[in-house]
Amino acid sequence: MEYYQRQIIAWLAILIGAFFLAKSVARRREKGQMRELLGLPTDKVKRFRNFFVQRLERVVGFLFMLIGVGLHIYVVIRQSQKETGANDPQEALGEISTYLAIGIVVMLFIAALMHWVCSYFARRIFLDILGYYMVRQGYRLDDDPILMKQIGEMLGLKRDEDDTVETYGSRIEEGLKLDGIRARLLARGKLADLEGEGDEAAHH
Repeated sequence: MEYYQRQIIAWLAILIGAFFLAKSVARRREKGQMRELLGLPTDKVKRFRNFFVQRLERVVGFLFMLIGVGLHIYVVIRQSQKETGANDPQEALGEISTYLAIGIVVMLFIAALMHWVCSYFARRIFLDILGYYMVRQGYRLDDDPILMKQIGEMLGLKRDEDDTVETYGSRIEEGLKLDGIRARLLARGKLADLEGEGDEAAHH
């Protein structure tokens, strides 16, 4: 088989892989999203099936892209050997394994780094937004003990045996720095506007 034919096969494999990856992302339809948005009953078995199919499509897409990249590297190495007068397919396969192994190691390292960075910032942003809404909307975690426990764990606050719901909630509020958020909102006039709206509603 000529090198250009192998290149074509490599790019076709990459194209097929990209198709399955795109298909796994864009499977949810507008009607299904609308039903979920409106709180209408949905087919849970079908949703599970779609989830399983999406995972399978991602695996198939990645494998095709990996095959395409491997073929492309093989052609590049063989063409380089041809230019230098060498002809060793086994050496080319060994080089492919080395390059792919390096690529996979780098890929896993970047994935782990992204997971750590995203988890860190997602936690900080979530806690900041939660504190903002607790002050703006007067939301209290006492009404949701399960969420209170989860927030406490995120803040690294363990509930002591002598803690009541109120004392533990107060510790969480200190951990969320609600006083600082309240001061910033007051300085920007947002909290005063909200309180004014609440007073006006109460008079009506």
